[in-house]
Amino acid sequence: MNISEQTIGIDPVSHHLNDETLLDYACGALPVAMETLVACHLTVCPHCRERNQLADNVNGQMLADQKPATIKLSAAELLSQARSKPAISVSKKTNAVGDKSVPRPLGRLLPGPIESLEWRAVAPGIKQFALNNQPRQAGAFKLLRLEPGITLSQHTHNERELTYVVRGSYRDEIGHFKAGDIADLDGHVEHKPIVGDEEVCIALIATDAPVKYTTMLGKIMQPFVGI
Repeated sequence: MNISEQTIGIDPVSHHLNDETLLDYACGALPVAMETLVACHLTVCPHCRERNQLADNVNGQMLADQKPATIKLSAAELLSQARSKPAISVSKKTNAVGDKSVPRPLGRLLPGPIESLEWRAVAPGIKQFALNNQPRQAGAFKLLRLEPGITLSQHTHNERELTYVVRGSYRDEIGHFKAGDIADLDGHVEHKPIVGDEEVCIALIATDAPVKYTTMLGKIMQPFVGI
């Protein structure tokens, strides 16, 4: 895509995707939820788009070098296995209003502009909007609406967690994240995000396992927050 930071009116991006995540994205190894966050970031980050093109080239060459595999299952058996897996529904409604501050990969999943979503309050100053119906044990794919100055409970991660900042900003032990930035984290990072005082922060998150809260309050609230 030829969409620059100036196209949607945000400052240049400061936080980028890890090489491993880009390689997984290029070869189709990421869950749909995480693919969406990566795609959102790529619409506003020329640096990561260039790296993604390189990852595509690397994966393409690796595929070309592979010997053809012998298929042990019939087409009917493959279809039977696919049908046996539980379906996870993701809304595919188009954002008819066309909110230009929302990257298209996110906007096409929303029933309308962010302001009109049916946000669910989960804690003081924290609301969320779920983008799929998967159980908490399988991770999360949600929009968070965080009031200015709110501090989230300190936590680390069991697996990969991606956070894309749609609007507003927050800071943590890693740095300052603003609109367009993406946090690409794993179990080696422990942090306590604090929302900026200037405006509401709206963040899109995707995880493939529940986060690990390091405070008692976080552990108590986890079932209600669903992350």
